[in-house]
Amino acid sequence: MGTLKIAIVGAGAISGAHLKALSTVDEIEVVAIADIDPTRAEKRAAEFGIPHTYVDYKEMIDKEDIESVSVLTWNQAHAAPSIYALEAGKHVLVEKPMAATLADAVAMTKAAKKSDKLLMVGLKARYGDDRIVAQTIADSGVLGDIYYGESGGFGRLGLPGGSFITKETAGIGVVGDWGVYSLDATLCLMHHPKPVAVSGMSNNYLGKDYKPIFGAHHHGGDFSPDKLSVEDFGAAWVRFDTGAVVMFKAAWISHLSGGGSPFLLGTHAGMKLHPLTIFRWEFGMLTDTQPMNYKETEPIEQFRRENVAFAKAIAEGLPSPIPAEQLLLTNVIMQGLVDSAAVGHEIEVSVPEI
Repeated sequence: MGTLKIAIVGAGAISGAHLKALSTVDEIEVVAIADIDPTRAEKRAAEFGIPHTYVDYKEMIDKEDIESVSVLTWNQAHAAPSIYALEAGKHVLVEKPMAATLADAVAMTKAAKKSDKLLMVGLKARYGDDRIVAQTIADSGVLGDIYYGESGGFGRLGLPGGSFITKETAGIGVVGDWGVYSLDATLCLMHHPKPVAVSGMSNNYLGKDYKPIFGAHHHGGDFSPDKLSVEDFGAAWVRFDTGAVVMFKAAWISHLSGGGSPFLLGTHAGMKLHPLTIFRWEFGMLTDTQPMNYKETEPIEQFRRENVAFAKAIAEGLPSPIPAEQLLLTNVIMQGLVDSAAVGHEIEVSVPEI
């Protein structure tokens, strides 16, 4: 496999994680980075030896001799550079969530199909050994037909700051920030059934009332209740075309810790994800099975594996390792949650034709 030349859009915190991982990958060369804040781009370039910096990502994509682009901006800025890069004939890796809105996610997926270029959504959790083992078990068919599941969990005080908490930059709050990881895991283990109805609720009661005695620094910047304009709590009852139902929940802040491990119930067995356990009736008795010989995978290693998979797919002409069509299902559900919460009752949803 040759060296993949890549340019990065967005020099914020997540770019540091990607670049740290990429510094150990010989197959990928980062040749340029763009950010609306030139100082931030220059800082990343100096830190990781990136030759060129830009303020305008379009200029970078047009000028640089690259095959691919990584879009590592805040959520609301995922669509425009991804679509521009695809239309310019570049492959794209875009950070999760694919987009803040279903309309943007659809536009990105259509652009990838039209350009015949690879669009991969960056979900590092897919490259953790725990997820790989869980998927192997689900793919074996041991669970039977999955008819119910619970996805997500609650933070007790996990409020972020900066671009994560405003509608203008994030577009969606905890549902797209934390929730999409668990939602994607559940859909993968269920082999991507299509959602048909969503009953959702969301609020930011606790974040708006957050008044710590001592100042606190949160990931992504300092948190301010006055700036919070997205949800810090979201939950939804999701029905699928298979007849299965999933209860999905996510909170940055809550009067609870954890909220229980995600799980799936099948006609032959059940599976809990944390710790990974299979629950069955076999040998005429109840059995609990926990896989052995795998360890937690460090986040930087997950980012490394993700980027290597992206480069390999391009080099070998393989399909996207994390296809936009799969992540589109998470956007259908997240949009359904938002829209259902706005009207206060269950709504029908459908997966758009691409």
